[in-house]
Amino acid sequence: MYLLGAHLPDHKLVRIALTGFYGISYHVARQLCARLSLHDSATVASLSDAQINQLSAYLSAPTSVPARAASPTSADAQVVFARDAAPSSSSSSAGSSSSSAPLPPSQRASPFEDPLRSIVLEADLRRQHTANIAHHRTVGTYIGRRHVQGLPVRGQRTRRNAQTAKKLNRMERRQYSSYTSAAASAPPQAPAPTSAGPLSTLLRSLAARRFGAA
Repeated sequence: MYLLGAHLPDHKLVRIALTGFYGISYHVARQLCARLSLHDSATVASLSDAQINQLSAYLSAPTSVPARAASPTSADAQVVFARDAAPSSSSSSAGSSSSSAPLPPSQRASPFEDPLRSIVLEADLRRQHTANIAHHRTVGTYIGRRHVQGLPVRGQRTRRNAQTAKKLNRMERRQYSSYTSAAASAPPQAPAPTSAGPLSTLLRSLAARRFGAA
């Protein structure tokens, strides 16, 4: 099955197949399955059309997903039920306790306070990653200098364990070098003819006399 341009094998579990998206780890995939009420042992082939549409809508525009309502078994709902059942004398204490309790990220109004509703995937994440690296290189920080040199940026050893960083951090420089090599391999252009001056005319006449006399 293809979902938003990514191939999800039918025989794989949903929480494993979701890691095919750039920006979704195993931990985030488990959280997405729990948010969308998908079982851990559910495979891609066992998803219904409604579940596929729900997953596609969530991944395509996560910031547009509304906040979840409080379930009857949540702690906030139990506080509300206890406040309604309690006499008026204890309503103030129950109200203060419910107002002081923080809401879970899925029930907050702002999507940027929820890690799953503010997730960035695929091309947007790659663009953001490239912009961050370009910013560090422009400012001249330690991370930017290490990226320019093609070395690890998190303090790893460079004597024996830097092969991956040398391949990944030099990708942008390879693009620039290929452009330079292509420009250098182009055939040289002939210089434009210039008008003959008096000195060149004199030298040409002297050469004609010398070789003509010989």
